[in-house]
Amino acid sequence: MQSGIWRTEDGSTNWTHLNTGLPSPDLFRRASLAVAPSKPDTIYALASDANEAVLGVFVSKNMGNTWTSIGGSYFGEEGQMSYGNTIVVHPTNPDHVLCGGVDLHRSTNGGSTWQQITRWDLERGNAQYAHADHHCVVMPTEAPGRVYDCNDGGLDRSDDGGSNWHNCSSGLAVTEFYDLDVAPSDARNFGGGAQDNGTNVTTDGKPDTHFEILGGDGGWMVYNPQNAGKLFASYYNFHIYRFSGSTPPKNVSPPASKSEQHSVWMCYITYDPNQPKTIFTGSSRVWKTSNEGDQWKPVSGDLDGSPISAIEVAPANSKFVYVGTENGGLFRSVDGGKTWSGNIAGATLPGRQITRIETHPKNARTVFVTVAGTGSSHVFCSVDGGSTWTDLDQGKLPAVPHSAAVLPPDDPNALYVANDAGVYLTNDGGSSWTNVTRNLPNVMVVDLVYHHGEGTLWAATYGRSIWRIKVK
Repeated sequence: MQSGIWRTEDGSTNWTHLNTGLPSPDLFRRASLAVAPSKPDTIYALASDANEAVLGVFVSKNMGNTWTSIGGSYFGEEGQMSYGNTIVVHPTNPDHVLCGGVDLHRSTNGGSTWQQITRWDLERGNAQYAHADHHCVVMPTEAPGRVYDCNDGGLDRSDDGGSNWHNCSSGLAVTEFYDLDVAPSDARNFGGGAQDNGTNVTTDGKPDTHFEILGGDGGWMVYNPQNAGKLFASYYNFHIYRFSGSTPPKNVSPPASKSEQHSVWMCYITYDPNQPKTIFTGSSRVWKTSNEGDQWKPVSGDLDGSPISAIEVAPANSKFVYVGTENGGLFRSVDGGKTWSGNIAGATLPGRQITRIETHPKNARTVFVTVAGTGSSHVFCSVDGGSTWTDLDQGKLPAVPHSAAVLPPDDPNALYVANDAGVYLTNDGGSSWTNVTRNLPNVMVVDLVYHHGEGTLWAATYGRSIWRIKVK
């Protein structure tokens, strides 16, 4: 809640705004609360400000009637507090508190002094290493001194109140994927880029044999259409690497300026399915290579000033290239990227981020688009190359951001879409939709891939790893 801390004592019928001793409510952004199990009148709060820094750490010893600041200037180096923000109190010691964002910190004297107890930049295996970005910390009553810490690396555990840590993520399927690809020529090769966990792949098809091939926040990854041993992977700010068998990976990032690189969080990358040496990517303009990244050239100017968020090279005709942007713009080339249209999104598309563009496998002018955001439809189709658009959603799909779409080349009447509520299918051009989420976990589905040879549909999730199902 972005207005401070509130309390109800009648099951949420009435609320009291707790202000005494706290900063002005308009300064609050995300906040976390922890009640001391051994002394329930004692409550701790960790709050962030509008700049994602720590607004303060506070304690109340009278159920929130009055508060005292106990953070001082100690937390000046913490950040990203709108993302990682958690606090917990020891089950039997109300003065023993752990809290943090990027790293974890501890006080054993009620906040009089603090100590950093995890460091994300140490070597894995170091007793003070725990993965960055902490989301939930638990100290169970049954084992005083034990700490479970959920973070972007999975689960870390301490058995001595936070002094020493070890990772317990083996067997957990909790990776936060940004994207997914499966090698068209061999489905045993698959993987994707992941939040804070690099780009991870497997080459034997097993779920527990993934290994990291590129670090950082892993971005878009694509396999060569003909050779599973060749792929492109990336990480934030327009860094792209080419992998080819046992050859060391090569940095083949486009020669963009620093400012242009930093304007892009995750760059979209796609092969020309008919010319595997040709690859497209984008910043706020389109880049193209015809020799697998050895040389890139920009083939457009700034399209609408925002980063490119989706690219489609039509399998039916590679001269048709469609590009979407974060501002909701849609642009088309009919000569392989030499020239570009103006914005063809028209009045039907809602002006929200284009998350995916897919063309019919046999008709380059039939285009499907998914968009992010809320408050509008999310799936659209054009049968004339983007001149006019039809709303395929029409309120029949969940009113949540949609991230991906796929048309199986062996069943082009089937359109699968992925969104924050699951996966949905239409076989009749949007007249009806079927929920095919089935046993997928209740989590954002961020990418879909259909593997023609296997007849399988693959789904990447942000927080519950990769799933697949046989659909043919």
